Amino acid sequence: METSANILIVEDQPAERESLARLLRTENYQVHSVANATCALESIGNQFDLVLSDVRLGGSSGLDLLKMWKSRLPATPFILMTAFGEIETAVEAVKAGADDYLVKPIRPTELLAKIARSLDAARKRAAGPASSNGHHNGEQESANGLHFAANAPLEEIERAAIERTLEDCKGNRTHAAQALGISVRTLQRKLKAWNAEAEAAHS
Repeated sequence: METSANILIVEDQPAERESLARLLRTENYQVHSVANATCALESIGNQFDLVLSDVRLGGSSGLDLLKMWKSRLPATPFILMTAFGEIETAVEAVKAGADDYLVKPIRPTELLAKIARSLDAARKRAAGPASSNGHHNGEQESANGLHFAANAPLEEIERAAIERTLEDCKGNRTHAAQALGISVRTLQRKLKAWNAEAEAAHS
């Protein structure tokens, strides 16, 4: 199997940290794992190809780590994990520059797919000139395929994330809600509100 990307895992729970490391090593990834944001930033010079971090890191925040990391190495793919099932957290992560996000409990196939997609997107960005990516200045692109202006409102990013997840789940609302970390009822309520807005706009 050909892959040797160097991945940094930032997870404060030892058992989860080791479980993630074992999974990635079985896929021939090089893995370095740390327990907090401070240790992660201390190792920033190790040329990691991707960072996989929990949102909650004991006394620190994965979102803060994301912002600090991206301020120094903006090209590094960054995936955040959260156990709290809040779409707002995922939206804030994308807004802050995350390439993707995962809701715990982590499903290995989903994790590996998102890592591969993020690494592939990073390679494509590095291979082509910035002027040929088809996006205007001030527009961001994440590995999950979302495109939005740097000053886009959170509601716009949330809607794009939900629509993309529904597409990935082939329209299955139960699976989409699980992937987003929200209830099916919440998802249905949001979709109903957007449909009402669309109908009002065309009336």
